[in-house]
Amino acid sequence: MATADLVIVGAGTAGCVLAARLSEDPSRTVVLLEAGPDFADLPTALTTGNGEGFDWGLSAIVTGGRRAALPKGKVVGGSAQINGRGAVRALPADYDAWAAKGFPAWSWEKVLPAYCRAESDKDFPGSTYHGANGPVPIVRPDPARLTPPMAGFLDAAMDFGHPYQDDMNAPGAVGIGPYPHNQYPDGARASTASTYLAPARARDNLTVHADIHVDRIVIRDGRVRGVEVAGETITAREVVLACGSPQTPLLLLRSGVDLPGVGRDLYDQPGAVVPAIPVPGAVTERSPLTELFGRLAGIPGHTNDQGFYLTLFTGPPPGGTEPSIALMVGDLNPVSRGGVTLDGIDLGFYRADGDLARMRAAYRHAWELCAHPALARHIAGFAMIDDEVVGDDERLDDALRAMTFSRCAVLGGAAMGAVVDQECRVLGVDGLRVVDLSIVPVPLRAPTALDAIAIAEHAVTLM
Repeated sequence: MATADLVIVGAGTAGCVLAARLSEDPSRTVVLLEAGPDFADLPTALTTGNGEGFDWGLSAIVTGGRRAALPKGKVVGGSAQINGRGAVRALPADYDAWAAKGFPAWSWEKVLPAYCRAESDKDFPGSTYHGANGPVPIVRPDPARLTPPMAGFLDAAMDFGHPYQDDMNAPGAVGIGPYPHNQYPDGARASTASTYLAPARARDNLTVHADIHVDRIVIRDGRVRGVEVAGETITAREVVLACGSPQTPLLLLRSGVDLPGVGRDLYDQPGAVVPAIPVPGAVTERSPLTELFGRLAGIPGHTNDQGFYLTLFTGPPPGGTEPSIALMVGDLNPVSRGGVTLDGIDLGFYRADGDLARMRAAYRHAWELCAHPALARHIAGFAMIDDEVVGDDERLDDALRAMTFSRCAVLGGAAMGAVVDQECRVLGVDGLRVVDLSIVPVPLRAPTALDAIAIAEHAVTLM
């Protein structure tokens, strides 16, 4: 098969950024490999749909031995081609915590320019901390035109003391405000496949191969030699893994990379919803999925650590047809960690003392919000949950163990310091790097799609 200066494994959120930026040098030949399909014209499922049919089909142990789906995009564009188009930044303190682990190149001050290079922020183009000319359009719902349930949710949240923020991507923003989205004016996802990779495809030095499953990385005498695909080797001077977590750790394990940190300290955000039945007419099939995002100061009764995620979903649920309202709560800063091995994925939710109590308190606060008159007037009833369940610690804990799911913000498994250095080079293997969310050694208190873009943008400056 082909020979290249650089092979990038994974044409997902980070991989498309890497391919576009690294192929800007015409003297470097770049081959981008993707296990999923590539489309000249995207099907509706990948533009405005839920991505059904373009998933790896992964599952993971969530908590207490219960297994649930772990959605990950298997298509050029990756998970950002099937997600809800959320484009939220992590907090500056998250990157400063990363830098404090001995990686000064990853401080907020150093990473902020990467966010700005990526963004074309339509609402704050003149801001010193936003980009106006990047490839990824960032837009927000008009707060004056929220649907009635969303407006009720906002009024209820503010009545409980959560401050309104017009820009939830401002450094350190805590409270509730319009949900930033990476999307085009017609509502279609603006993934890195369309914003970064598409304009670069005409370059003679860039080749994209889809439907290619990489079996292993070829390493001899401590140096990468290429990747093995269906028994053949694509030779390369350098290989960059951008498969995301958990796929990058799994590929390292299949390749015999013997570092203690491979597959360890997997981090994800547990989520649960209050499932509500809307009053007739409050929600329709055309209702926006979500218009507001809350990163609240703290979970009631617990330390203010900016770790409480809150958002309202409206419209038919994935795979369903009946209108619904679901108030989602998530813990952005749990202590529990999981891991990935060749035998499977374990997210480890609620394993650490205190994590279940945090979610219990978060869920009860969401229940209080649903009872606030501003939101309650749009709710006809609830499914599976009632006052008796929510009011009883044991019953609510059982319900949370049964309903908790991954918020699809998986980090780690190839963490910086344990598997890679701060230039993303795999320890002990010349010519091999990892550039995706698996290198992150600290929690990122946000949905992670925009962070994956910024991490790839910043890594390019270090390579």
